Amino acid sequence: MTDTKQYFSPKVFLIVLSFLLPHHTAAATNYDESYVKKYTLPDVFAGPNGKRATDANVWQDHVRPYQLQLLEEHIYGIRLKNVPAVSVDTVERSHVTLDGNLNAIRLQAKLQMGTGRHAKLVDVLVYLPSTDTPTPVFLKLNFMGNQAEYKDPAIHICQSWLHDDKKNGIVNNRATEASRGKRSRCWPIQPMLARNYGMATACYSDIHPDRPDGRIDSVLPSLGRPTDDELPLNEPNAIATWAWGLSRILDWLVQLPEVDPTRVVVVGHSRNGKAALWAGACDERFAMVVSNESGCGGAALGRRNYGETIADITSRFPHWFCPSFKAYAGRENLLPCDAHGLLAMVAPRPLYIASAIQDHWADPRGEFLAAVAAEPVWKLFGHAGLETSTWPSVDTPVGRRVGYHVRSGKHDLLEYDWLCFADFADKNLPASQPMTNCSDTVFQPIQAPLPVKPPSDAIILFGDNRDDAPQFKSMEGTEIDWPIEDGSLVVKTSKTHSNHIVSSITFEDADIHVEFMVSPKSHGNSGLYIHGHYEMQILDSFGVEPPTEHDEGSLYRFGKPLVNASRPAGEWQVYDVRFRAPRRDKTGQVTRQGSITAWLNGKLVQNGITFSKPRSPYIPYRHGVTDFLRTVEKELLETGAGPLFLQDHGSPTRFRNIWIRPLVEHDSTE
Repeated sequence: MTDTKQYFSPKVFLIVLSFLLPHHTAAATNYDESYVKKYTLPDVFAGPNGKRATDANVWQDHVRPYQLQLLEEHIYGIRLKNVPAVSVDTVERSHVTLDGNLNAIRLQAKLQMGTGRHAKLVDVLVYLPSTDTPTPVFLKLNFMGNQAEYKDPAIHICQSWLHDDKKNGIVNNRATEASRGKRSRCWPIQPMLARNYGMATACYSDIHPDRPDGRIDSVLPSLGRPTDDELPLNEPNAIATWAWGLSRILDWLVQLPEVDPTRVVVVGHSRNGKAALWAGACDERFAMVVSNESGCGGAALGRRNYGETIADITSRFPHWFCPSFKAYAGRENLLPCDAHGLLAMVAPRPLYIASAIQDHWADPRGEFLAAVAAEPVWKLFGHAGLETSTWPSVDTPVGRRVGYHVRSGKHDLLEYDWLCFADFADKNLPASQPMTNCSDTVFQPIQAPLPVKPPSDAIILFGDNRDDAPQFKSMEGTEIDWPIEDGSLVVKTSKTHSNHIVSSITFEDADIHVEFMVSPKSHGNSGLYIHGHYEMQILDSFGVEPPTEHDEGSLYRFGKPLVNASRPAGEWQVYDVRFRAPRRDKTGQVTRQGSITAWLNGKLVQNGITFSKPRSPYIPYRHGVTDFLRTVEKELLETGAGPLFLQDHGSPTRFRNIWIRPLVEHDSTE
């Protein structure tokens, strides 16, 4: 599990900066590159106690949590954790025809965020291409209500407080009919739907009104956060709240059958671009992150005295960031983190940064330089990033896993930008590869009520017939010593956490069904090691938000669950896993990646995630190795068929009703 201890205490330092030093006022704005002062960026590879990341595992387990905490404590505020899941109040689903005879699906939902009398209802609008397969979706917050994003008379008008803009139909801080479609240039749904991308949006003011006294009317009171004037230095504010709201919308989106839960992209423009970056940093379920002209406190380096500065932004918008951020006004070089650290939080996922050449206030060159400084983190994961340190020409996108363009024109979000985002997503978010050449390709297993009756063609590894011995061996290839209590196999723990059991049956591609119950002891830690290489995590993760690649439902060290589907310790749970094994050549080298689709307790948690070489340091062939296991792994590499391991990780996890259904791959001429 990730080490979540506090690595430092910044409060004394911030108090000195905030109260003992004189207040710093905003200086004259600099738009001359020759007047940019020299600066040194904090080391984004530095972890606690100065330990630097030398590989992806050290980054993910030690350095990333430390760097994320720096951003929390000094810029965005602590993450809003352990909050109630969003619930759907009303939903509209309609088949519509857009201008140009483009068929689409329109969805409108009211999502309740928070609990109690301070809970907020957030209107979410989604347009999806009319197709038989789940589609990727771009999600962004808007500024004037959903009705302003597209001129459709059926779209609900925003009821929240908005900044007055009579020219665009916002009168007395409320949206009117005259506001319909006024921001449609920023949300070109037709060309995006034609590219097979869905579009989702919600108004940021539904979550937190964009004004200094907006906390009291935001979702924060329902989360137990303070609303008085004297806030803790690391108290989250509007940016963090908008980011949190994006994650709650994601909770709902990934449950829609029309949406591909592995390809939801978070997008933001201007201040909402800052929120999109923080959402992408805090919630790794977002498959890709896009910032459009987010500037200071977003993608632009704060140390560059060009355009908007920390002094400008914290004096004009004191409600955006945590209170500690204002201490660095005019003292940017004392800030222990910067925008490159924020961008690095997205790695190894795709990241796209967009600027506009006339948007001097947002410092387009500073946004590019932040991406250049963050790029080495992607290289730790073996990905090519920008592949250039030279600021590109206008309207010339660059980059592989990290993308960038600087568009001609002013501060805006235009169709050109969106098409660049779609081009980048096309390259970096390929569609999940279904098992189209295997039998029984539709995989939506029955998971209730428990226990689930095995199908007639299942191979039973441990069932309800008490006269049948479990089809498992010990790590030495002998009879297992796990006890059977009340019809369930119970892990017999060992001091070395290596008393795993190995199925007597080997398989290549298979559907795997396992019912289990975790114990509060030792975090309820166990796992399903498929082929002994790839672990579907079992862990007491009930209520953890957002779940990580260490929590239950994850393919350990490969990918976090799409949703937290865990039940409390002491309740029976169920995994159904469709496993497609990697293919290897005669030397044992992987020639085709494997994939896993997994359901946990009735919810899809992995959707075609791919893998090749194992990543866990605890795989049985390396942890508690025996002569028997050496033979098992040798046969796996030679034949492609391997066993199922049930893991001893120091907790008395219970297992029952374990069976597999081998899948036969057929040749395809298509």
